[in-house]
Amino acid sequence: MVERILVSLLLFGVSSLVSAQKDYKGKIVDTKTGNPVPYVNIGIVDRGIGTVSDEEGIFHLELTSEILNTEEEVLFSSLGYEPLKIPIPNLEYRYNDYPLIRLRPSVVELQEVVVSNTDSEFVDQNVGYRNLGENIFGYWKENGALGGELATRINVRKGLRKLNSLGFEIWSSTSDSVLLRINIYDTDGPMGAPKTNLNTSKKSIIYTVEKGQRFGRVDLTPFSIFVRTDFVVSLELLEVYGGEELGLVLAASSYETDSFRKYASQDKWEKLWIQKPE
Repeated sequence: MVERILVSLLLFGVSSLVSAQKDYKGKIVDTKTGNPVPYVNIGIVDRGIGTVSDEEGIFHLELTSEILNTEEEVLFSSLGYEPLKIPIPNLEYRYNDYPLIRLRPSVVELQEVVVSNTDSEFVDQNVGYRNLGENIFGYWKENGALGGELATRINVRKGLRKLNSLGFEIWSSTSDSVLLRINIYDTDGPMGAPKTNLNTSKKSIIYTVEKGQRFGRVDLTPFSIFVRTDFVVSLELLEVYGGEELGLVLAASSYETDSFRKYASQDKWEKLWIQKPE
């Protein structure tokens, strides 16, 4: 049975900040191989200041004068790598160069999956939501930064399930194309918010939405994601092609519960209430 998922986005380009800023930039590479690490989440935890590295590991993070005068830390995190924290006073700035930020690969831990004929009977699961005419959206009026996410809880019957695919309907896409990352979380955060990433494959689930595309389906089978109870699926903004302005509207569930958003990488999760468009 296809479960309902809120996948409704209305995002726009990153707004310009009016206060004084400093451009902290760099290139993220693998410590062992020296290869670029793409789509790393970078930011200051719970402050709404964050971004994502591009395909070549390059990033730009705008820091305000208020933040520059603090002892806070910039957090770098990515699937398959150990998190790295750098205190703001220790950041390296170069005018015409990108300092290297090295991430250390994390140890791969193999998970044991036990299948029985009781309440953990194995079931293949496809998830998603296709709108049937409801004029309801969960949407952002504000501007969205790279690494921003919208998420919703998926309700399933208890039992061991392997996630095979995620489907969602696209109402509008004005950009040439939009690059998204699909994240699968446990509901172990405060008040059921997303927290632990259930994708243990160490590989990001990347999907491109093309302009004019009406329906998206993501193959999850290569990532071997297993769940036993309800979980959360999020769509994370990684890159916008064909200009800085983004317009993306996807079908929404009519349920008004268990949906969340974060505005930028490393930001805190907030409850998202579904609203009718004005």
